[in-house]
Amino acid sequence: MKKCSVYLFALLISVGLALVLAYNNNLYTWEKPQQNMWIQGGTLFDATSEFARSNPGVLVTGGRIACIGESCNVPEKALVIDATGKSIMPGLIDLHGHFFGGKEQSKHDNMLNTIWDQLRFLPSVRQDLIQAGVTSYRSLGDIAPAIFDLKKSLSQDKLAGPRLFIAGPIFTVAGGHPTQRKDIPSWVLKQMTFQSDSPQQITAKIEQLILQGIDGIKVVYQGHTDSVNDIEMPRMSRETLATITSLAEKNGLWVAAHTGGQNETIEAINTGVTSVEHGIRHGNIIRQETLDVVANNQVTYVPTLGREPKGHLNIPHLAQSNVILGVGTDSPVKEHGQYSYHIELKRLVDAGLSDTQAVIAATKNGAIALKKSTQLGTIEQGKLADILIINGRPWDNITDIEKIDTVIINGRIGYSIN
Repeated sequence: MKKCSVYLFALLISVGLALVLAYNNNLYTWEKPQQNMWIQGGTLFDATSEFARSNPGVLVTGGRIACIGESCNVPEKALVIDATGKSIMPGLIDLHGHFFGGKEQSKHDNMLNTIWDQLRFLPSVRQDLIQAGVTSYRSLGDIAPAIFDLKKSLSQDKLAGPRLFIAGPIFTVAGGHPTQRKDIPSWVLKQMTFQSDSPQQITAKIEQLILQGIDGIKVVYQGHTDSVNDIEMPRMSRETLATITSLAEKNGLWVAAHTGGQNETIEAINTGVTSVEHGIRHGNIIRQETLDVVANNQVTYVPTLGREPKGHLNIPHLAQSNVILGVGTDSPVKEHGQYSYHIELKRLVDAGLSDTQAVIAATKNGAIALKKSTQLGTIEQGKLADILIINGRPWDNITDIEKIDTVIINGRIGYSIN
C-alpha cells in the first residue's frame, strides 16, 4: 500500500511538472507599468455621495490620486485619457470570495487540480476579475499556503490581479460548517479550516496567521435556523468568538462572521464582528431588533444573494434602515458566461436597492468593511488609484456596469477595450 502511495505521489508530481512546462509561463502578468495619468472629460461619480458631476480632471501619480481639478499640475509625459462621453468611478470590491474554488468549482476539485492551482495561481480567474472591474477581492477561506503565496506575488507585482485581502483558514469547530460538506474533499476542508473551540488554541493560531500576513479573520457562528430553532450543527462558544474579536481589534483586523439566525447575528455583532456574511437566512425576515443592532454597530451586511436566494426578501428592510451594505459573490467569477459580480449587483437592485445604493455598496462600503476607507472605495485626493472608466452610468442604470472601457489599478492600466 505504501509503495502504491509513493508511485501515485510521484505520478502527480510528474504530471504537475509537465503541466507547468506546457503552460509556457503564461501566468498573467502586468503588460504596462505604473504611470502618471491625466483623466479628462466625462462624468465623475466619486462615491463620496450619491451625486455625479462633470469631471474636473483626475491626476494619477505614483499609483495614487494626486489631484482633482483644473488646478492640477499635469506632468509633461503623463498619459492623457479622454473620458468624454463616459463615466469615471472607483473600482469594485468583492467582499466574499474563495479564490481557489467557490462551491461550484469545489465539486470538481482533486489533489492534482490543487497542485496545479498553486503552481499557476489561476491566471484566468485573476484576469476575469480585473476585466469585471473588481480591483479588490477578499478571500474568506482558501487553501494554504497557496493563498498566502498568491498574495505575496500580487503585492510584489510579480503577477497581475486585484488587490487581495485574506483571512487564511475559516475558524469553526469540529463538525461545524463547512466541515460537514460532502461535495468538497475532506483533505481540502482540512486545509481551508481551523477547527477548535479552545480560546488558547485559537489565540496561538491567530498569532501565527498574523505573522503570515492575514488581513482579517473568517469565523462561522451558525448552529441553527430561526424558523424552527433546531440545532443543525455544532457552533463555537461565545467565549471563543470573543477571543477572536478581541485579538482582531488589538491587531487592526476585520472579522467576517458567517451567521444565519437572528439571535446568532445579534450575538456575533455584540461580540465585536465587523461584517455579517449571508445575513439572516432560510427566508426569515429580519426583525427590527436585528436591524437596529446591525445599524447601530456600523457592521457591514454582505447578503451574497447568489448563495442565499431568499435573502432578497430582506433587502428593502436593510436599505431603509441605514445599514452599511456590502457586495460579495461567494461564487465563481463567471456564471453562465457572465461575471458573477455584475449579476450580484443586478440582484441587489432587483431586490430593492437603488442603482446608486448598489454602486456605493460595491465601492465605498466595501472599503469600510476592509478597514481601508482611507485608501480605497472613493475617488479622492491621496487615495489609491483604482478607477473604472465606463461607457454608461451605473449609478443610474446598474446594467451599465457591464460596459467597462478601462480598468486602472494602482495607477496602471489593467484592462482596456482599445
